[in-house]
Amino acid sequence: MAGENNNQHNETPMAPSGGVSRRTFLTGACATGAFAVMGGLAACTPAPTGQGNEGGSGTSGDAKAGSAAPAAIDKTYDTDLLIVGAGGSGLACAVQAALNGMQFIVVEKGDQVGGNASFVEGMFAVNSTFQQELGIQIDPAKIVEAELTRGQHRQNGAYWLDLVNKSAENILWCGEQGVQFSGVVDDYYGGLFPTFHWFKDNKASVGYVAPMKAQLETMNAQIHYKTTVMSLKMDGNMVTGAYAEGDDGNIQYNARAVVFATGGFGGSPDVISEQGWDTNGIHIVGSPHAAGDGYRMAMDQGAKNFMSQSAQSILYAIEALPPIDFHDAAQNPINGYFGIAAGGPVLWVNDACERYSRENLTADNLVLQCIPGKANKENYVMFDQAIFDRFFGTDDAAKKMYTDSLAFNNTNSLFQGNTIPELADQFGLDKDLLQKTVQHYNDLCTAGADTDFGKPADLMVPIQTAPFYLAKLTYSYFFSVGGIATDKQRRVLDGKMEPIPGLYAIGNDGNMLYRNVYTINMPGTAFGNQVNSGREAANAAETYLNGAR
Repeated sequence: MAGENNNQHNETPMAPSGGVSRRTFLTGACATGAFAVMGGLAACTPAPTGQGNEGGSGTSGDAKAGSAAPAAIDKTYDTDLLIVGAGGSGLACAVQAALNGMQFIVVEKGDQVGGNASFVEGMFAVNSTFQQELGIQIDPAKIVEAELTRGQHRQNGAYWLDLVNKSAENILWCGEQGVQFSGVVDDYYGGLFPTFHWFKDNKASVGYVAPMKAQLETMNAQIHYKTTVMSLKMDGNMVTGAYAEGDDGNIQYNARAVVFATGGFGGSPDVISEQGWDTNGIHIVGSPHAAGDGYRMAMDQGAKNFMSQSAQSILYAIEALPPIDFHDAAQNPINGYFGIAAGGPVLWVNDACERYSRENLTADNLVLQCIPGKANKENYVMFDQAIFDRFFGTDDAAKKMYTDSLAFNNTNSLFQGNTIPELADQFGLDKDLLQKTVQHYNDLCTAGADTDFGKPADLMVPIQTAPFYLAKLTYSYFFSVGGIATDKQRRVLDGKMEPIPGLYAIGNDGNMLYRNVYTINMPGTAFGNQVNSGREAANAAETYLNGAR
């Protein structure tokens, strides 16, 4: 799913050079790596007590939750700006702050910069110099309208217009910092427009992260690694720094502004459940370090909670099967992006044995597949031996992985049977209702037309060849998109839509571009937002600090 980082992944299967790409399914995330070994977020708070809400602040009174100082402070640092996280957005924020001549410190939970940005392949722009040289001309209004249409016009179009209008300049700015692009601009294998600017070697680790790190080194920027921000330091409703833990022990950062670039909450099942998902058996595919740290700290200080409208990069999964390894197995027919749980020539039913959606939603948007079933108590996928063979073809390794999982099945989420009622019994489902639903579905298949939901005829394959298979669906959760309400300057807003003085959220922490569904059809926008939001926060903080002096 393309485009961002601090914590994200890739949208499509193949890169220009061939081979499996990680699709910037990892590109929308955060300051942390896709896995723990990659470094990660720079802020990791234990879940504090306060919670913001849709209509008002999360706490009341002068003493806010999560802002108490440690019993003892071992080290104190003074700075103007504290940037919490050194992923894609954090790096952009730090470089822009350095160019602005600001005094700042970057704190990073891991031992290196980049995080999941290292797996991003490119970024979004409209009418860049690269596109102009290639003769690619795009009407910006068409980009904005396409995105708003796919979000049912629930987004604030001013945010999209801001990204689109600044995107070409962001490409130039990146180049000035030493970022290297391959020169290839395309639609990332089927996107709506050719907006994807590939990095050198198709890797942000090469084209973006390394040059941005080098730029910060030439600017003598302070980066404190292995440092975990625990809570904000406040004076009333004004940010005055943060408390952290690191190699120096308990650390107090005195800062007049703080930027959260912590990568969202995709690594925390507890926070994901607040988004409305059933996390029983969930596969956390992205970084476990993206644990909602910035979100929790912002809520503790009365930030407006954007959780109910936030989006996510999420796919259906079968708990009994191994979690997706998006680095090496994105195309695996078992558990890859388009695996057997993800739809197509299969049948989806809920706990009432009702079919509730056409099963090929991946054709519209890869991460749309789970949305219709979110409100169901349980979801299931059913197929027969013929569909099994159609999916797996001659991939013997994939078949073995499946049959091994079926035999082991310690989660009791995957069963094989010779009859439909036999499978219904395994999950305590109404066998007559399930049999009736399968028969109706088979009748539609025989007629060659899905008159219920309109799935294409070539995907209407009857379930009639024993043995039959039924699996309970869970989710592969890659990263979250949003959660903290922000304005265009990336200032964190309180329950009355007023900025909390000195507090900013960028990247996946404060992404306001999407509503409920992460629209990955516009290649590179997630990472484009990483760069854009990082720069905007640095510039807005400079204005704030100048006014506060």
